[in-house]
Amino acid sequence: MRVRNAARWGVGAAVLVAVGTGCGGPAPAPTPATETSVSSPSAAPSSAAPSTPSPRSAPGPVPSNPPIPAGTLGQPRGRVAVPVDGQSPDGVAGAFAAATFTYDTALDRSPYDAQVRSAVYATPAFAAVLKQPLAQGGGAQWNTLAAHHGFTTVALTENHDDGRPPDQLGAAARAYTVATTGHGDNGWSAPLDSQTMYVFLTRTGTATPWQVSRVSFSGGS
Repeated sequence: MRVRNAARWGVGAAVLVAVGTGCGGPAPAPTPATETSVSSPSAAPSSAAPSTPSPRSAPGPVPSNPPIPAGTLGQPRGRVAVPVDGQSPDGVAGAFAAATFTYDTALDRSPYDAQVRSAVYATPAFAAVLKQPLAQGGGAQWNTLAAHHGFTTVALTENHDDGRPPDQLGAAARAYTVATTGHGDNGWSAPLDSQTMYVFLTRTGTATPWQVSRVSFSGGS
């Protein structure tokens, strides 16, 4: 598949991943790109100007929700365990993308658990972000998957973007269309989501493995 969206490769367009409201992505609104920010793959910032409350109607403190508990360690049913070549940006980027969207309700309490599994392919700074507890559940798609005691499988199609930067000694980028399909009891199967995932990688030298430093998303269904 060929896409034309060069702006997605710009540093300012890159955001980080945090799963949340649905099987395809999280709830928080996008924030500026850093290795310690968390943003939504699919949510877009609102263009409406914020209203200024009057002194009489000023809102009080907003209570915070407790973090979603972590799930159980194990191999998700929809994930095939294959060796990943750390010297290949394609191998690392593809493994990260697949792990991020492979959920198993027999193990996981929310899509956050898949995000934690993907952290093995990330830089230490990004891995710390991916492992931060979240305070929102999986949303309607996750609830549907859980109702069928299901799991997801992931199909990756590489996207070739005219604006993709060329690989360098310490930096590379890849893009995929990520399509997730749910499978469950009594032969249930249904497509859940499809979106484009831009994966940015780095390494400190030719003898060290590639690691994912940040990601960006577009689309989503």
